[in-house]
Amino acid sequence: KQWYQQQSTAGGVEQLPQLSKTSFPPCMRNIYEHFTEQHHIKHGARLQFCLYLKGMGLTMENVRTYWRSEFCKKMDLESYGKSGHDYTVRHLFGKEGKRSDKTPYGCMKIITSSVPSAGDCHGCPFKHMDADNLERKLASWKIPKIQVREILGLVSNQHYQIACSKYFQITHNKNGPGFWVEPPQPVLPGESEGTRECG
Repeated sequence: KQWYQQQSTAGGVEQLPQLSKTSFPPCMRNIYEHFTEQHHIKHGARLQFCLYLKGMGLTMENVRTYWRSEFCKKMDLESYGKSGHDYTVRHLFGKEGKRSDKTPYGCMKIITSSVPSAGDCHGCPFKHMDADNLERKLASWKIPKIQVREILGLVSNQHYQIACSKYFQITHNKNGPGFWVEPPQPVLPGESEGTRECG
């Protein structure tokens, strides 16, 4: 089954603020918000997020422009040019190095990735955040307290993908089986629930 469907992103990076709230899975929403607030993300998050943006249909030039505009809120253009961030984007899009076509990370790769260090934001929030930070994060995303407790219960039993499914159901008012599957992907306006089913 083709899990990752190319999506139309006619609005380019201009759609990201809204999509991050309505359509991104929690792992990508967490990286996006960190990047927007700190204007920097570390290597693991750069790889995870860049490949996600590629998978949802942004062009390499879209991502290069977005990367430069965000990072350059904390560094000048010369420093950015020397940082290697632009090279990483080109590499992930198959334009540098071995020129191989990189694909977005699947859920299990994200869940089993290295534990984020201080100041990092890659990985799966349900697996890698402690309970207090996860509870605060879910509250900031307007998840009702009773459902936060339900998600935390799933997490405590190591049901990370089911917790992600529950987040999707809560935020999209769905009681069916629709949820993010491998690799995690955004739900865009007009997408039918059927495209979200796993099986």
